[in-house]
Amino acid sequence: MSNPSCNCLIAVLNIRAGILMVALFGAMQNGFSQSVTMTLDTNVITIGSPVGLHIHADRDIERGSGSFDWPAWNDTLPGGIEILQRSLLDTLAVSSEDGRDVIRVSQTLLITSWDSGFRAIPPVELVWSGDTLLSNPLLLEVLLTAPGEPGKIAAPADIRRVQWTWQERARQWLPWVLGILLAGAAAIWLGRRLAQRKPEASDHIEKKPEVPLEPAHVIALRELERIEKEAIWKEGRVKEHHASVSQVLRVYFEHRYAFKAMERSTDEIRNGLVHLPIRRVEQELAIEVLQITDLVKFAKWNPTTDDHHRIIDCCMRFVEQTAMETTPENSIG
Repeated sequence: MSNPSCNCLIAVLNIRAGILMVALFGAMQNGFSQSVTMTLDTNVITIGSPVGLHIHADRDIERGSGSFDWPAWNDTLPGGIEILQRSLLDTLAVSSEDGRDVIRVSQTLLITSWDSGFRAIPPVELVWSGDTLLSNPLLLEVLLTAPGEPGKIAAPADIRRVQWTWQERARQWLPWVLGILLAGAAAIWLGRRLAQRKPEASDHIEKKPEVPLEPAHVIALRELERIEKEAIWKEGRVKEHHASVSQVLRVYFEHRYAFKAMERSTDEIRNGLVHLPIRRVEQELAIEVLQITDLVKFAKWNPTTDDHHRIIDCCMRFVEQTAMETTPENSIG
């Protein structure tokens, strides 16, 4: 009774011999001018151990020029062989084993296998000037790792260094690089927005108005006299005339009582006057001025000549009756 393992080995060896004959016949047809060979550093390895596979393509230096079409290797070879690393092509002028001067193109593949048993490495096909050249096949025996001694912990296996390609490294680091760039851009944008943002005053805390160089009532009366003298309402600038009087009154409130009136409506000013040291009669004068200016500005009311004079008279009376006495403490010259 025959052994199945021996029969399998004999069949593999017969295939190898047949391929060698085909390669030998191809070399004879080419006049031994081109040849392809493969060698292994060792024919026996353990599972996962790397081994070097060397591929040499020779062409006769005296039989013209040309180049080999080298195959583009994937991650694996037929027969369950994994490629761990590929070297660059190396071209040298050497002397072959039979003494011929040849141009040799070489490449080394670092390979391994993760299954035990015999692994057949089929011939490599290279193209030379339209002719296909076959290398010799190889047989690699992959053994199981030797077991450790019973009752003892096995020693740690050697660390196998994996060489990453630049494409693999780019795919690995690209998300991190993009994330860092986006975070940096967001930080720069946020910093610029914060730098351009102007501090806003709180709604319930009012800034203290700048103290005028003259008493508030002096400035207000001088502006009212100027408005009365210019009388721009005679030129048809009615709305501007009344708006100027309203502005003088609001500025007077800020300088005289530190009461923010420029951005407040008439109703808001009316509600705020009850908290100021102003008698009711003076409050009515101020409200009358503001109401007339609102009618002209918002209701497009067409005032009479008496209304143009009355708004200035009311404003002057309010300023004169609420004027602060001028002392060295409340005036700045």
